[in-house]
Amino acid sequence: MNARLLYLLFFLTLCSCRVKKKEAITNTVDSPLVNPALPGDNPDPSIIRVGKIYYATSTTNEWAPYFTIYKSTNLKDWELVNHVFPEGFKDMKNQWGENNFWASELAYDAKQNRIYAYYTAHHRDVKGNAGLQCGVAWIDVDQIESGKFTDNGPVIIEDDCGAIDAFELQDKGKIYAFWKNDGNGCGKESWIWMQEINESRTRLLGQKKKVYTNSQPWETALVEGACFFRMGDYIYSLYSVGGCCDAQCNYKTGIARTKDLANGIWEKYDKNPIMVSNDRWNCPGHGTVVQSSDNRLFMLYHAFNKNYDVFVGREGIIEELKQGADGWPVLRNATIANRPLADLDFFDDFKKDKKLNLVWQWPSKQQRPAMTFENGLRLSASADHHDLGTFLGQYIKSVDFDIIAEIEPVSASAGICLTGAIFKSKWPGEPGGIGITATPKGYTVFSNLEGKYAVLKQLNKPLPGPAKLKMNIGDGGKRITFYYKDGASDWTEFHALDFDAARYVPWGMGYRAGIVVRGKASEQGIFNSFELKHK
Repeated sequence: MNARLLYLLFFLTLCSCRVKKKEAITNTVDSPLVNPALPGDNPDPSIIRVGKIYYATSTTNEWAPYFTIYKSTNLKDWELVNHVFPEGFKDMKNQWGENNFWASELAYDAKQNRIYAYYTAHHRDVKGNAGLQCGVAWIDVDQIESGKFTDNGPVIIEDDCGAIDAFELQDKGKIYAFWKNDGNGCGKESWIWMQEINESRTRLLGQKKKVYTNSQPWETALVEGACFFRMGDYIYSLYSVGGCCDAQCNYKTGIARTKDLANGIWEKYDKNPIMVSNDRWNCPGHGTVVQSSDNRLFMLYHAFNKNYDVFVGREGIIEELKQGADGWPVLRNATIANRPLADLDFFDDFKKDKKLNLVWQWPSKQQRPAMTFENGLRLSASADHHDLGTFLGQYIKSVDFDIIAEIEPVSASAGICLTGAIFKSKWPGEPGGIGITATPKGYTVFSNLEGKYAVLKQLNKPLPGPAKLKMNIGDGGKRITFYYKDGASDWTEFHALDFDAARYVPWGMGYRAGIVVRGKASEQGIFNSFELKHK
């Protein structure tokens, strides 16, 4: 064999090895997981795998667009690629949902090559109907990143206090829907229920059946957030109990199993709960299990980072689920927060980008604010939410960060804002904020968190041109310092105050940071850029 032939064989072997190595990296989780997987306010997460791609979703609560769609190829790096309802309630069949946009749950139908999204919402007209109901929407897989889901409307309607937390399991040629009747919300028992559902996910079939309720000493007055998966001879169900969503939460996770989904008895693990609060995370629960392409099981669930208290909200955490010596799947319950702070930073160049980035949100009961992109973002003003104005925001992802924006001086009052909820509002999600704005006449620090617009500090200083505004949130979210910069000057500290963030945490949600425009409907604020910088 001559030297040229030997060299050719060596080269082909080397190329083959490189291809195999690349495929292994694509198809396996070959390094430690990164948490939080979904930073910021991403409660009730759900995850599926379609071939080599994972998709995840989460609750959006009182913010639109409704229900995130994230994409990953390795369970570590996630990209927000779409929403189930990008235009909010305008995308919903008969615009039936009003608020409480909870617990979106993805299901992949390989036969149809479709992805279904189950979700909870509160009916806009509750006359004669339970308030909370479970809807279903669907989309073809090849449209998941750019298309719109088609809404089937409410499909699971529970008379006993409403239905929440729907889940789908396909087993032995049948499709089953599971949900919780929200009994604890009206002084009754809560159960996990199941019922067969048709292939189009438009109608339940046959009779519903009770699965299980709270029956072990460690469980409180409810069971909810149940997911189901098959492993070996058993179908397992992870479920949550307790209070989920505020500083008094006591959420925990348990597991149960059966060999016969249609007629079997559910056995609960005698070592429950399998996941509880620890020194890093508070109130873990309500997640979904996915099988990787190398046949490992992972659970994506939510928890509060104890370093942030509840101000950031419930973040999406991922952890491997392994079979214990007794045959039951167990979680280590020892996940650490190891995502680099640089991953949390965000910059939006409105002059360069001609459309709204998917991270931006607006209050769920409103239509998408009017805006155009003409040499910057031109956002229409309003006096909404007790004179807060038009607000676009996004998750905060720590409690020590800067909010920075460059604005053009126009007649409307435009600036930046940290938004929680108005104190003692009748609507728990009604946004109230504290921030700094500018007009051609000067700068204003304001707050309407007590339900009335109040000026905290004002400076009459004509703006010669574009100005930068900055809010530094520090000391674990307990102090805010306001700055401005115009022309070639350095940052000038304008005002500082202690901040009682706990007073304005929305129930079940974290704070948002964003931009605000206060004024007449005919006016606009002009933004050149926006930045979140974490420390």
